[in-house]
Amino acid sequence: MIQLTNLTDEEIKAIGRCIGEAFYDEGEGLFTRLDREDAITALKIMTECYYRLGVLYATSEQQEGYLAYWRKGEAKEWGMKMVRVSFHMAWRFLRELSFGSLKKLLPLMNNPYEKIYQKEPDYVVISMVAVRREFQGQGFLHVLLEEPFCIARERNIPCVLDTDTELKVKKYISCGMRETAETSIKGGGTIYTMESRA
Repeated sequence: MIQLTNLTDEEIKAIGRCIGEAFYDEGEGLFTRLDREDAITALKIMTECYYRLGVLYATSEQQEGYLAYWRKGEAKEWGMKMVRVSFHMAWRFLRELSFGSLKKLLPLMNNPYEKIYQKEPDYVVISMVAVRREFQGQGFLHVLLEEPFCIARERNIPCVLDTDTELKVKKYISCGMRETAETSIKGGGTIYTMESRA
């Protein structure tokens, strides 16, 4: 696993597009509530924000898959950096997405894991994981999850994520996670909260 650094704006946009296409082209999930280009744009914006925070990783130099993760304890230290990046993301959403897509996207920005794990002093959160279409079904999800799982085990803390389809739940269970909660989303759909705990 490598942390993505020193990328050009065009490289970040290309990665965001790969992630957006991987999410949207599954044909199900909450991002398919948006039209395809708005869903891809939203994920490009999110990818850029994860990159700016220094939490965007790839499986290898070949970039078969991508992951954004961090520890709750690290996020507390980001301070103004997090405020700037969050403001930048919100501003770009307002500027680049249609009003209809914004309205559909807002419920997706709710992170049920934050409420469920609020009493945990620390945890590793996986905020985004995607395997490029041409590499799906080759075990790269396991590769992506290995590092955050290892950090969680070493610190004896949970590794958590929210996901939006039953198929993804099954994939995460096959990687050693378990479902801890289901949250209904306004307008239909469910967010499933998953954890891996040593």
